[in-house]
Amino acid sequence: MYVCICNALRDRELKAAAADPSIKSAACVFKRCDAKPKCGRCLPDVADMIAATRIGTDDLPAAAE
Repeated sequence: MYVCICNALRDRELKAAAADPSIKSAACVFKRCDAKPKCGRCLPDVADMIAATRIGTDDLPAAAE
């Protein structure tokens, strides 16, 4: 499913980037995907993906579904 429409980034791409232990923020996830946030609507969802990988769950936030 597309999470970032502006950059055509799918949840799988973003989750893979968020799983990198060196990732500290949503901006780092975008950099890892060779993209930059544009409108910003997906930033909360990307931040939730980072948090989910830190606690070991693969659940997406309800807002992204």
